[in-house]
Amino acid sequence: MTLGYVGNHGVHETIPLPFNQARIATTQNPALAGGPFQQNYSYGFNMNCAAPPAGVGACDPTTLATGPLTLAAENVNALVVGFGTGNAALRAPYVGYDPNSDFNRAVGISNYNALQFSFNKRFSHGLQVTGSYTYSHTLDEQSGLGLFYNGNDPNNPRSSYGNSDFDRTHIFTLSYHYDLPTVANAHGWLKHAVNGWGINGVTVLQSGQPYSVIDYSGGVGGIYWGGGQDLTTNPIVPVGGVGATSNKPLLQGTTGINGLNPVLNAAAFGPPPAFAPGTNGVPACDSSSGVPVCDIFENGYTSGGRNIFRGPFQNRFDFGAFKNFRLSERFALRYDVNAFNIFNHPSFDIPNNTVFFNAFCNPPGPDFSCSSLGYAIPPIGHLGVLSHTIGSPRFVQMALHLTF
Repeated sequence: MTLGYVGNHGVHETIPLPFNQARIATTQNPALAGGPFQQNYSYGFNMNCAAPPAGVGACDPTTLATGPLTLAAENVNALVVGFGTGNAALRAPYVGYDPNSDFNRAVGISNYNALQFSFNKRFSHGLQVTGSYTYSHTLDEQSGLGLFYNGNDPNNPRSSYGNSDFDRTHIFTLSYHYDLPTVANAHGWLKHAVNGWGINGVTVLQSGQPYSVIDYSGGVGGIYWGGGQDLTTNPIVPVGGVGATSNKPLLQGTTGINGLNPVLNAAAFGPPPAFAPGTNGVPACDSSSGVPVCDIFENGYTSGGRNIFRGPFQNRFDFGAFKNFRLSERFALRYDVNAFNIFNHPSFDIPNNTVFFNAFCNPPGPDFSCSSLGYAIPPIGHLGVLSHTIGSPRFVQMALHLTF
């Protein structure tokens, strides 16, 4: 038996950080001021131009001049409507480079601590057993290089320090092999029938992997985008954000999972609070230019929240039996039957953890009139639904081996 502690600390780990994210532009603090691409307003994908509110008329998604729409009936001064990412590409520090550009910087840290126990019974009396148990915790700011930054503020990687994507609190493994006792004085057909039997197997029990709730649409959780199409980060969505009607995000634990029901409560999630116009660099409601502008969709990053949820507990039992036939001193047969996942128990992967809060007329009426203007609450999609398993269902294979 062995019992030990294992720990390590990693530094200068590579993280893909976006460096060309669009800045917020205001008349008081324009983006790229003094240059040929100076932008005085921020506008992005805030509303579907193909379905404008009744009485407003169609808008030209390619120009800003006809973009702003006054929605007095909705108690909103004005809304800047853009197409796709609006003017995000013109608000980026380096015009001509994609706002989704990454720069791999060696600034990450990680920590791993584990209590590890193992035992090994060497083969004797027909039995061999090997087992191990690990109680561990691993933390970092980004798990693996990947293509996307999966934390909070990319300008402050430490804000994303939390459970690693591959962290598993408990892992137990057991493998065994046992040759059943033989009848020493058996002869003839009885010898072949009762001797040479054995069993073996592998058992794995482990905690599920951590995960975050993220917004792939890029519509929330990023101060620099203003609803633009963020393709290089996975903004984390907070529990209890704007519009959330519940403070209980979990509908199921990690054991005793009912795969037909979601494990997360979509009503507990909402976008971060929006900045008030005129604060945090967000344009104030302004009509001085003759174009009414009132950006009400900018919000900041979530604090914490990375990998605070954990997928279902996983287990797997593989079992096998075998029979050896000694035909002669030179020839022998071995028959194997192996049942993988013998109990046919599903081990679920993490649930669907993506949401879609994109701002639009919510919900639109039959004539595309807006009953309210803002984010979809609860979010669109299948948040918390289990849709994938890890490993195979039960299957059985048999083999016959001739050795000589």
